Amino acid sequence: MAKTKKTAQTEAQVAETQVDDAASTPTTGEVNTTLEPVQLTVNDLTLLARVVDLASRRGAFQGAELTQVGAAYDKLTGFLAYVDSVQKTEASEETTEGATAE
Repeated sequence: MAKTKKTAQTEAQVAETQVDDAASTPTTGEVNTTLEPVQLTVNDLTLLARVVDLASRRGAFQGAELTQVGAAYDKLTGFLAYVDSVQKTEASEETTEGATAE
């Protein structure tokens, strides 16, 4: 009998959750289409490269997946190296312009 009460409580909780979910969904047919763009920075990409490196060292990928993971990792690190070189070039140009302005 204790099991029946517990089951009834659980079913009641599930039903209550479903009612709450139904109440929170819009019934007027309106869809919120104003999505904010996701901000992805160079630091985020650097972190992803580190995650892939760490996961591969820990054996998270199967052998057949390594080619795809490696190719994606190479593209990501190549992009990060390009961004780094562009930033360094811009910084050195700003330093040069600042020195000539004085």
